[in-house]
Amino acid sequence: MKRVLTDEEIESLIHERKPLPQGWESRLEPRPKSDTRFSQREWEIKGENGNIFRVVLRQNNINLLDFSIILIFMDKDGNEFRLCRFNGKHPSQHTNRLERNKGLPNAGFRGTFHIHKATQRYQEESFEIDGYAEATSEYSSFEGALRMFLQTNGFHEDLPLFNSQGAQK
Repeated sequence: MKRVLTDEEIESLIHERKPLPQGWESRLEPRPKSDTRFSQREWEIKGENGNIFRVVLRQNNINLLDFSIILIFMDKDGNEFRLCRFNGKHPSQHTNRLERNKGLPNAGFRGTFHIHKATQRYQEESFEIDGYAEATSEYSSFEGALRMFLQTNGFHEDLPLFNSQGAQK
């Protein structure tokens, strides 16, 4: 049985610094997949605490507002945990199952940009770790979602301290 990540562990993993190597922009450009209507790209990165993460980017080739940008934590036992998912406007309804079961007003939405968040409570109820989502107006495109994803998930670009001639910047 896969272990349950606590909310504290989830927050720590999300905020762990994840250095972006030189040329990282080209690694995050989705590429068309054969026999599908999606372009996709995956990229593995090691955080500063030694944790391994995978970033998955997927975008519909016909409807460019239908996309997902996913942060996955891979533990030492080979288990994968989706920590967050920045989604575009996909055609299906999203339902927050725990909220629906309790009759709460934020149980579902359709056709809006939204962010899935890993939670301890969803895991404990045997739902997907990132089954809870919130609508957002913080981005309105794949590029905007990617920018926000990088800013809010501990990614940083190490800028060189010296120029190509060895002089300090």
